[in-house]
Amino acid sequence: MKKAIITLTIILITAQLFAQFSNLLHLNSGGMVNVQWDMSSPSGTMNDFVGNTSTTGINIDYRHCYQHNIIFGGRMGWNHFYENRLTVIKENPDNTIALSHIKNTVNAVPILFVVDYMIKSDKIIPYAGIGIGTYYISSIISQDNITTESNNLFHFGVSPEIGITIPSILSNFGFNLSTRYNHAFGTKKASSYSWFNFSIGFSFMY
Repeated sequence: MKKAIITLTIILITAQLFAQFSNLLHLNSGGMVNVQWDMSSPSGTMNDFVGNTSTTGINIDYRHCYQHNIIFGGRMGWNHFYENRLTVIKENPDNTIALSHIKNTVNAVPILFVVDYMIKSDKIIPYAGIGIGTYYISSIISQDNITTESNNLFHFGVSPEIGITIPSILSNFGFNLSTRYNHAFGTKKASSYSWFNFSIGFSFMY
């Protein structure tokens, strides 16, 4: 819980910094801030480590319209995955059987530069784009509540995305739906991680 609070605080501070930096850009259009709740599904080799779909996740985007339909900005977030397993252990010499509780956990924090192409509309605003940057990933294996293996590493990664923003009757506010594929490439010390986000949240446009 403490790690989640620290991560959320970092995300909120970074979002404020993005907003302050936008005043220095002097671009020709407005911007947009998205706050979304994530439901995430592991894929590839990550699915073998933590196969459960996660409903614990959040992401915050800041984007600024540059020229016509091009928008760019940054994204930070946090996704938590875990899987509990029971393993049968045979203890010699009498071959007695015991159950061991194994828990695999992954916490992923993307820090990405984002470029999107947006189709302007008064009703529904669809967009597609890609995020490029780093993923801080903490993976832990524990057996009977004792940590047996852990890695805390930065991975280079990419995140293609499609979504829609729906303006509401309230001025400058709207709803946002999106889906993203996250791929954090492997390092010398850890394998790659990949998962899909299905996100819903609110947008503030100015």
